[in-house]
Amino acid sequence: MADQIKKSIHTGHRARMRQRFAKDERLDGFAEHEIMEMLLFFILTRADTNAIAHDLIDQFGSVRGAVNAPVDRLKQVKGLGENGAVMLKLFGAVADHIGVQKHESVDVRDLSAFSEYVRSLFAQENTECFKVICVTSDLHVGSVSTISRGTATSTPINMRELAKSVLNGAGENVILAHNHPEAACRPSQEDIVLTRKIMQYLAPFDISVLDHFVVGKDGVTSMRSCGFIHDMEC
Repeated sequence: MADQIKKSIHTGHRARMRQRFAKDERLDGFAEHEIMEMLLFFILTRADTNAIAHDLIDQFGSVRGAVNAPVDRLKQVKGLGENGAVMLKLFGAVADHIGVQKHESVDVRDLSAFSEYVRSLFAQENTECFKVICVTSDLHVGSVSTISRGTATSTPINMRELAKSVLNGAGENVILAHNHPEAACRPSQEDIVLTRKIMQYLAPFDISVLDHFVVGKDGVTSMRSCGFIHDMEC
């Protein structure tokens, strides 16, 4: 009898949460642990997800922090398990994929909007990585390639692989982008030197580097808008 009562309360709680969301279809009025709990409804279909949701938010600070956390840390949360951890990461990956698609039609000349697009490309990256964005003739995103992934503070660049990726993307104009997972978005001296080397390397292929964006913990920097890229020097 006690199990039946508990199951009834549990079922009613999930129904009330769904009805609450259905009235507005936004998450503005939901606390972080409530959003997490609703995600867990689809992962742990028979469990009481309230305590697990609270534990996730307590440990990782937010829904975003949780879905971006490594699987090895997530599966240590009591009641979640390895399968739950992987599925939670899937929700995060889908959300970031949608975020990237949302910005793909942005004009690269719109610095603010394009900076948000570039930020979205690195949402799931926990180590430093380097990407090349091929730009279409009407100055929109054509294709995006990840050239390399490294450590938390550096990533190696193979110039031949970079050129091959750009030529395969059939772009005459490209934008470079990399992240500083544990540092500010201000370009380092090494970033500036590397950018000029890449510009020189791609020049014989008639490929122009329009900009190089750096994504850091504090935002996004356009190296061209900050004066770190000068065509005449390359």
